[in-house]
Amino acid sequence: MQEGRDTVLWEDAQGQVLGFAAWQYYWATLDFFILPGPTAQQVEQDIFAWAEERFRELDEERGRPLPYWVEFRDDDLARRELVEACGYLLDEGDHYVALEHPLTDLPPVPALPEGFTLRQLAGEQEVAAYAELHRAAFESTSMTPEWRARTLQMPQYRPEIDIVVSAPGSELAGFCVGWLAPERGVAQIEPLGVHPRYQHLGLGRILLLEMLHRFQAHGAEKSLVETNLERTAARKAYESVGFSQGQLVYRQGKWMTNV
Repeated sequence: MQEGRDTVLWEDAQGQVLGFAAWQYYWATLDFFILPGPTAQQVEQDIFAWAEERFRELDEERGRPLPYWVEFRDDDLARRELVEACGYLLDEGDHYVALEHPLTDLPPVPALPEGFTLRQLAGEQEVAAYAELHRAAFESTSMTPEWRARTLQMPQYRPEIDIVVSAPGSELAGFCVGWLAPERGVAQIEPLGVHPRYQHLGLGRILLLEMLHRFQAHGAEKSLVETNLERTAARKAYESVGFSQGQLVYRQGKWMTNV
């Protein structure tokens, strides 16, 4: 999180985490988890009370109101009912599709164009170049070197599944970052992108298939990736190597102050 005011934990007297809430600024999304059990209902109330107070503070600091969003999967009826009971009813159709790929019978990784190289990210010394590439690929200013450097310090970070393609002259042309949950046999791609200058060369497919083979080598049985439901080109690229639709992820919002 960018600052401590946007993250809260709930614990019992023994230090067991009962729930957390985090305001994800760049996604305009309230992320939360509640441990099932006798304290769940109270934690639910506390999370949404904290969130709405924080969102009103943000409106005041910004000088204008914005809607705030919560996400839930299409098969999670309990979370949807909770969100709607708290007044998050605004739906602008900005949904995601979760795609899945069993890590069997993988197609081979195509050859790179001449002069291009696939390798691991070169650690912290390359995070500034990565951030610049990420911003160009997604036409977004959200990625920063500081944020990217912190991901390298996460306990589950593995450098061998943080890969890039460099162009002739060593400029970064594309990237793909993987995450493993070995206890579940699952791996996730988040994110994958190619600089506009190097699109239509097959680099995205190469990065994607290379990552799937690396997941398989680590013992993962299934790979996941999410993309915006309206991002047809990205979805087709994933489906072309064997991904298929799992769940839809819906997003509903609420205004905290009158507009």
